[in-house]
Amino acid sequence: MASYNRYSHHARRALTHAGLLVKRYYHPRVDTAHLLVGVLLAQGSIGHTVLRELGLKIEAAEPRLAALTLPLTKPPEQLNHDAALDMALELAADESAWLGHHYIGTEHLLLGMTRTNLGNASDLLRALEVSPEQVRRRVRQALKTGQYELTLQFLRRNARFSELSRRVLNGAERLSISRDHPTIGIGHLLLALVTEQRGIATRALADSGLNQGYLRRDLEQGQPALLISIENLLNESIEISEQHSSHYTGTEHLLLALISDPVYVKLLQTYGAGTEDLMHVVKQQLGNHR
Repeated sequence: MASYNRYSHHARRALTHAGLLVKRYYHPRVDTAHLLVGVLLAQGSIGHTVLRELGLKIEAAEPRLAALTLPLTKPPEQLNHDAALDMALELAADESAWLGHHYIGTEHLLLGMTRTNLGNASDLLRALEVSPEQVRRRVRQALKTGQYELTLQFLRRNARFSELSRRVLNGAERLSISRDHPTIGIGHLLLALVTEQRGIATRALADSGLNQGYLRRDLEQGQPALLISIENLLNESIEISEQHSSHYTGTEHLLLALISDPVYVKLLQTYGAGTEDLMHVVKQQLGNHR
């Protein structure tokens, strides 16, 4: 099976949903139908858009999913994969490689599930009056428009992020997945930074007056400003590190990218952070590294 690191943020959300569905319906193992509904639940993903365009609705899919498998008397203690699901994941990786993609997204998961009739995803699709070939055709149409899904692994691999930066980015993604948010957002990054408790940039953010309680509350509520994707910010931090002739991109570069953007400055100030002091501390830190 392909490394979990290769899965996009949305693909990881879909896999998490699949496991939760198994527990909810007391099913013995995770099969392809659970993953299909997991993709449908991953709002904002390419796979979700494809399935919705084909007329699939969660209100119709979940009851049919529940009826596909005889339930246990209690939720399973371990989430075991059906052999068909493992095969679908292998085929998803194969589809990704064939398309020349560096990641495995929900679009590849759909292609993997519909490439053969193994597993019960085909039964669920048939119950919802959609054919596997319709799904494959619609996925191909979506890919022709140049759509793709964010994977931090690709960004991390193509930029020399410090160990601390990697820890923070991993923490931000975990925060997002645990809340089933459609993006890894600025709010997740801020919270991951301030709770890491390592590094000068992290301490500066904690000392700036940032109100973690309000940040957590609004993140739980899914405030739109906190869910702005960090993708552009990461690219900006990489450029900043190059401008400072740094051989890595550290948390100080991430923070400088944040406080160099008026939109993010306003966001930081909303949560009580003193951005001028932050700028002074970060620039002093970068100056010491020259």
